[in-house]
Amino acid sequence: MKHSLTSLARALCVLATVVSAYPLTAAGRPAPARIEPSSSGFTDAERREFVAWALSRPEVRLAAAGHRTRVLRVWSDAVKSEKGTTRRNVVLVRDYDAGVAREISADAAGGSLEVRELRGVQPSAEEIAEGMAIVRRDPALARFVGNPELELLGGFHNRSIYSDDPCSREICLDFAFMRPNYEGPERYVIVNLTRGVVAHHDFRGARPGAPPPRMTEETH
Repeated sequence: MKHSLTSLARALCVLATVVSAYPLTAAGRPAPARIEPSSSGFTDAERREFVAWALSRPEVRLAAAGHRTRVLRVWSDAVKSEKGTTRRNVVLVRDYDAGVAREISADAAGGSLEVRELRGVQPSAEEIAEGMAIVRRDPALARFVGNPELELLGGFHNRSIYSDDPCSREICLDFAFMRPNYEGPERYVIVNLTRGVVAHHDFRGARPGAPPPRMTEETH
């Protein structure tokens, strides 16, 4: 794998600390919002109001119609231009069916909405927890889950290079069952969050000179 084990552990600690998120169900069934406090002067009430407004815009609703989505982060920042400084409100939404994250922004005064589709956005703490839960309930991985010497770590979002691999277009996270003292992985696994399943139960890196392996295991 391309991440060193030490970097993997450190990155996870940072990721779990700084990323806030709350889930939304499919269109028409919004889950209760949970917004973390912010030091930017963007109050909880303002954040909730902005998220509701942004997600109700026709262009946003059309793009995510019927899709499972999750709000990853909401924030407000200052944008400087020749006309001065304006405050911009932003919400980052994961679309699992489209395999992208959308950055939806508008100036705080109610200006025009802007939507950007982003790939490679790393997961929120809730997404990592969801992925770990999928791993832990998979019967094929029970012996690793039940081994007290192994620790489940990871949750990096990667994409397959193969167009016929679902992980090339869906949201897939890689995890590892780590041995004590970060001595190495006992097993790497890939979770497809879009489908809510383990995509690969024994993922192994490419041999020198060989092409990267598929992230979704072959079924026969």
